[in-house]
Amino acid sequence: MMTPLLEENLFATVLKGSSALLLTLCSAALIFFSLPIALGVLAGGLVAIVNFIWIRSVLQRILIQLPVKASSYAQIRYVGRLAVTAFFLYFIITSSWFSLAGLFVGLSVIVITIIALSLYGALSAGG
Repeated sequence: MMTPLLEENLFATVLKGSSALLLTLCSAALIFFSLPIALGVLAGGLVAIVNFIWIRSVLQRILIQLPVKASSYAQIRYVGRLAVTAFFLYFIITSSWFSLAGLFVGLSVIVITIIALSLYGALSAGG
């Protein structure tokens, strides 16, 4: 029998699963491929995880505020997050330290974890 996922712990579960997947992928890339690929996976995974945490933080603040203030707050934070992410991705892509293929794999860490947890939730519910 599978243990059902609790909605209260879903964010922490996604973070723990993504971190474990990132560690696994970085180790595998380092063992089977090269250091630039492992660094690309690490950089992409960290960008994805930090963005996921940042989005949650902004959404929590938006839900507390009044609807009029929430709209402008969300727009400003969205553009700011996008600019900071673009800056880091530009540095990573133009640098010769990181592999672009590894970066793409690392950026998918959150998506892979959410898909895996969704499948687990469907299977544990009997679906």
